[in-house]
Amino acid sequence: MLQRQPTLLIFGLPALTLLATACTQTSKPGPGPKATMVNVARQVQTCWFASGGGGGRVDPALKGFTMAPEVNSHTGKPRILIVPKDNPGGLPKLVAQAETSQGRTNFTTFGPLLATPDGPRLDASLRAWARGSTTC
Repeated sequence: MLQRQPTLLIFGLPALTLLATACTQTSKPGPGPKATMVNVARQVQTCWFASGGGGGRVDPALKGFTMAPEVNSHTGKPRILIVPKDNPGGLPKLVAQAETSQGRTNFTTFGPLLATPDGPRLDASLRAWARGSTTC
């Protein structure tokens, strides 16, 4: 009686090895969390709080707020906080942070300012800057 299993194993093993190798390849990692957040902080300052992109005024959605960057985080999650000017030590109203997970930089945003009518615009700008955009 002929056994077909060894033949199947011989031809199936190289294909499985090739498939497993293809699945374990990773894409080239982008900039790390700190570099990502330095770029985001620069753009937030320029476009939302300084004369650069804001035409000499603060973004109307952010009147009464200021930026508190924490890009030198020891937790590996550098972040930028948008906090009330009159209570900079209080709870942030918008947080943007980056961290490394499985060799990739993940960027997240959260906070009550994202639930406002301006939230989608603010979030879209932060995400564009996290990808390296320099336009306001």
